[in-house]
Amino acid sequence: MNYYDTFILISDDCSVSESKVPESKRKKQTIAEIEYQLLNEGPGIYTQDELQFEVHMKHKRIPEDRRKEEKARFLAKSRACMRTSALPKRFGWGIYFDSNGKAELIPVESKRYQTLKDREDIKKLKAMKSKR
Repeated sequence: MNYYDTFILISDDCSVSESKVPESKRKKQTIAEIEYQLLNEGPGIYTQDELQFEVHMKHKRIPEDRRKEEKARFLAKSRACMRTSALPKRFGWGIYFDSNGKAELIPVESKRYQTLKDREDIKKLKAMKSKR
C-alpha cells in the first residue's frame, strides 16, 4: 500500500519539538536509522513499499542476488504502514508523499512542515502514538 498526496504528521505524544537524526550505539543499524538514511539521501525516490523493502533488505542483510525472490515474498505479506515508523513517532520527522507516492522527510520545526500541515488539498494523517 502506497500513499499519494498524503502528509504523515508527528504523533501527538512525540517528545521532541525539533527533528532529531536517529542514532543508536548498536553495531547493526536500527530500522529508524535505515529509514532516515534512505530518505535523507534520496528524497522523492521511494514509495512506501519501495522504502520498506529497501529497509528490509538492509536490516536483514539480505544479499543482492536474492533481491527478486525476496521482493515477491516481502510484498505478499501485510505490514504496518509508515504511520508506525519511529521517525514521526519519536524523532520529529513528518513524511510527505507526493502525487507520485514518493516520500520526503520534513522536519517538524520547518516552515514546510507547517505549510503542508495547513494545506487543504492533501490528506493528513497522524503517526501512531507510542503509548496507548
